[in-house]
Amino acid sequence: MGSDAMANINQYDAGRNIFVDRQHRLNKLQEAQKITYANLTAYAMIMTAELIIGYWNHITVLIADGLNNLTGVCGAAILITGLKISRRPPDSNHVMGHWQYENIAAFLSATIMFAISIQILVDGAFAVRRYFEGGSVQPNSWSMGISLISATTILILARFNTIRGNQLNNQALIASGQDLKSDAWTSFGTFLSIGGAYLGVQWLDGVATILVGFLILHASMLIFRTTIMRLTEGFSPEVIADYSKTINEIPDVLGVQGIEPRWLGDQIVMKVGVYLDNNTPLTKAYAIGEQVEHALMKKYDILDADVMAYPVSLKGDPNHVD
Repeated sequence: MGSDAMANINQYDAGRNIFVDRQHRLNKLQEAQKITYANLTAYAMIMTAELIIGYWNHITVLIADGLNNLTGVCGAAILITGLKISRRPPDSNHVMGHWQYENIAAFLSATIMFAISIQILVDGAFAVRRYFEGGSVQPNSWSMGISLISATTILILARFNTIRGNQLNNQALIASGQDLKSDAWTSFGTFLSIGGAYLGVQWLDGVATILVGFLILHASMLIFRTTIMRLTEGFSPEVIADYSKTINEIPDVLGVQGIEPRWLGDQIVMKVGVYLDNNTPLTKAYAIGEQVEHALMKKYDILDADVMAYPVSLKGDPNHVD
């Protein structure tokens, strides 16, 4: 068989054009990277304005918010790097590709959020202590304006990142949306603190800061839970049960021997064992395996599935070892 014909066969898997499918997934990563560049630009502009106004007018709470948004710049840079590496093709050290760098980037972003939340909680505790010691915040209209603009802009970006992240099934964008949301709450807390000072409610500064700290802490824990599950190849038993149900619906499949799914970034690959009749010809067993793979790809948008056939006589055999 000629090389062109062989390449044409290798191009397809379970009725799917492998090259087209890979390019589609890479295009989604590229779109996520472009969105993250927009996040980086917005963060940089807001951070610069807050730090200039904060230092110029000696408003500590606004400086703190600006420094918080500086960490947002760092987080966006990490996500951009992770998404860029994720798009690299397979090599000798990463035969399945570099998809997992996307989860690593999301994990690092959550780590930054966690560190920020602890710092904000500490700042809030000190602010409460300053209130009881007679300290006060001296705001002006510039500080109120920039904190409100910051909160509104970042909240819009957070919503957009979350929506597109769910549409693209991109954990890095979803993590970015959570990070942006927490930063928006921080800026709203800053706005409330400054507004409270205008109204003479000085204690609001510390209380709002502590509440924001807990919100950011909670958001980081959610991202940690998802990324750690994916990095350690954890899967919900309910999801695996759904896979098993789909496989058992394929004609001539007499049972599921085992399912071993794993994550590659936001992509899922798996090994599947199915029981077939003892007298099933090799060509038919191969065709059934292709049907199983196609059904899983179509329903769950998985990247790849390796299907192995076992004679049904081994089903329930305690001495059978894979």
